Amino acid sequence: MIFYGPPGTGKTSAAEVFSRAILGSSYDANFKSLNIRDVWDTSITDAKRTVQDIAKLDRDKRSELDEYMSIVYREAQSALKLKGDTSPPNRSQLLQEAIRLFASTITVADEKVKILVLDEADALSSSMQQALRRTMELYSDACRFILLTPTLSGWSPAVISRCSVLPFSVPDTDIIADYIRTIAKKEGVNIDLDAASAIARECSGDLRRALNILQIAAAASDTITEDTVYAHSQTHLSSSVREVITLTIEGSFEPARKKMRNLLALDGYSPQEVLLEIQRDLVRRPFDPKMLSKVLARVAEIDYRVTQGKNSFIHLEALLASLRAYAAETV
Repeated sequence: MIFYGPPGTGKTSAAEVFSRAILGSSYDANFKSLNIRDVWDTSITDAKRTVQDIAKLDRDKRSELDEYMSIVYREAQSALKLKGDTSPPNRSQLLQEAIRLFASTITVADEKVKILVLDEADALSSSMQQALRRTMELYSDACRFILLTPTLSGWSPAVISRCSVLPFSVPDTDIIADYIRTIAKKEGVNIDLDAASAIARECSGDLRRALNILQIAAAASDTITEDTVYAHSQTHLSSSVREVITLTIEGSFEPARKKMRNLLALDGYSPQEVLLEIQRDLVRRPFDPKMLSKVLARVAEIDYRVTQGKNSFIHLEALLASLRAYAAETV
């Protein structure tokens, strides 16, 4: 199955609920969720550690993924040796083995299949998608796959044709406001009706962001009002992106570029998160309609290039350069 839709629309939660309903009591043994970017970003040095070495670390310094990648590394290394290759596995081979290892093992319960959820699966390259297709076909008797992705753009038709595709749309603001009030009631948080509506508007359809705003506002005030929401809905990402765009428009390209790089490299935001925040900030600025349409068309083009390209920072850098050029036209 493929679940696709914008961030914060419930794809990951739906995959877990669906898997629990299918697997029942064997859920813990026959379910696994892998974030493709997390697996890809696992360093070769960390993956080389043995399970025994990882077990000696404090709990806060190791994770389930660390233990799994340790096993994956040794399986990938053994597979290469069988082919006469003595070189260590690379990132691509580790990712393929991480998927294959779980899919190829037998299920624990009788007459049950395993379910493997691949989150942020849009990070798979074309060659990796072809490898995934072969893995899906080879182990279809033992394992089912749920692929989570923000869009179908860039996906191989061969993979799509082998999946049931379920779109996840952005909920209406009324639905989000009701959801926020329900959560607030269960948590014993006092919230005004206008405040719930304000959160629904500020989150832009992202339920995860809506909950973050609710939590921040609840920590700041006993009763959440509309003013409280607006005062605390500013995140590090949104304030940093606003500064990046302001610096760019004013002509300070190098500081803007450096701050953009820090958002990706140091703060750990994904290119899609940064680009979405850029789009949100741009529509709030006083561009005339003709210029705004030009700017948003460029954002859409960069969004496509980020999905298809190798280096996301280069494309985001190109977007900043375009914004500076547009700003110079209006002077």
